[in-house]
Amino acid sequence: MLKLAGTAFSAVLAAALVAAPGASSAKELVISAALSKPHIWVGSHMDPFADAIEKETDITFTRYYAGELVSLGRELDGLTSGTIDVSAPMLAPYHEGMFPLSDISQLPTFNTNSASVTRAFQKLLDSDVELKDGKTFYEYELGSKGLRAWALGASGPYALSTTGKEIRSPADLKGMPMRAGSALHTMAVQQLGATPVTLPSAQAYEALSRGTINGMVSSVGDWKSYSFQEILKYTITGMSIGNWESYLAMTEDTWKSLTDKERQTWDRIAREAADKNAAIIDQQDIDVQKASEATGGKFVDIKTLPQEMQDHMAKATSNTWIQWIEQTEKAGHPAKAAAKLWAQLILDEGGSLPQGAADYLDIKQK
Repeated sequence: MLKLAGTAFSAVLAAALVAAPGASSAKELVISAALSKPHIWVGSHMDPFADAIEKETDITFTRYYAGELVSLGRELDGLTSGTIDVSAPMLAPYHEGMFPLSDISQLPTFNTNSASVTRAFQKLLDSDVELKDGKTFYEYELGSKGLRAWALGASGPYALSTTGKEIRSPADLKGMPMRAGSALHTMAVQQLGATPVTLPSAQAYEALSRGTINGMVSSVGDWKSYSFQEILKYTITGMSIGNWESYLAMTEDTWKSLTDKERQTWDRIAREAADKNAAIIDQQDIDVQKASEATGGKFVDIKTLPQEMQDHMAKATSNTWIQWIEQTEKAGHPAKAAAKLWAQLILDEGGSLPQGAADYLDIKQK
């Protein structure tokens, strides 16, 4: 009997060792999106990313969508509580006060698109430039909170659009009720002389239809998700009122639970997924604009507007940089150092800055 018992114990122990986490063990992770499956950050990022990880590793995902487990702005709580293992995306701007520098991609620029901003943002995360107390951007924003994260494909350039009113002078904007979706976009709308109205995108269509607002700041590609192409008829192009960036995120503890090979594969696929996502976003911007033009939508390059209007928008966008920097610095965060680093990364990717912002940061542009 003792011999049988010993044999049985050995078999159980061997089975347990095989099942225990290790270099060849399978892992099941919970990945969650607060956005719905049709959203470009879910159907064109989260799912392709998860599919690629499952194909190349022993990791499998249980997937949740549309806030089934964790709602918008609660992703950090979901990660740190262990409710979810991966947030795709973690929308940092909705975590009020928690990620003070992460909306930096929403600062206005010229000659940028999703692909260039995505590359710049990942370089920002990879940068070893110290911003404050020996901390890099990554360490300040993410590492200090026990997070590991990668860039998503940035949104397309945020443009100024109206339901039909043509904007050709500063007076045309004065007092116009205009939807802004973030604190930084609110600054930009105020600097332009319009009246910002903070609304989620899902509520903006009704507000536009009723005339509660007459315009909005949004990326053209995003119109498709909310049918804005049916109602927005005039858009100024050639200037980006920022690009919205967010993170693919997990905790450092979850990251450390992966094998070296799994981590290498994860990092590579995360970067590839962001670049592919950006290419899709840029193409969607083009496709939505063409569809809108086919039904009467008008897209006007800023360079064709009267000089007075060009000067007004250049000053407003420069002042947006300065206001964000000084307001964020006042709260104790290294916004000027971060903005200078971000500005250089944008220039390296072929973009340009409002001249007043470049002068304020003492950066030379071509």
